[in-house]
Amino acid sequence: MNWAHYEPRIRFDIRVEREEYERLFKHQARALQDRLARRGHTDRTRKHAIPEWEKRYQTEARERRLLHQARVLSWGKEKRYYYAHKQSI
Repeated sequence: MNWAHYEPRIRFDIRVEREEYERLFKHQARALQDRLARRGHTDRTRKHAIPEWEKRYQTEARERRLLHQARVLSWGKEKRYYYAHKQSI
């Protein structure tokens, strides 16, 4: 496929996109949600309280992912030691 002449089947139209966003922004549920936020003195963007065990699990999972990524990225360096006995031409 020649990407220089690629045309997607669905063309992106900024006007349609903007109309859709304006319609959603003016939607009744949005107004009700804003009114509820003003009356309740709460912040819609505030993060929910996460239990301590879940915070611990998330940090451990993040560390595991980071360690896995480090292992994957260092595999090129490890190969030199694994295959050190082979003579490369």
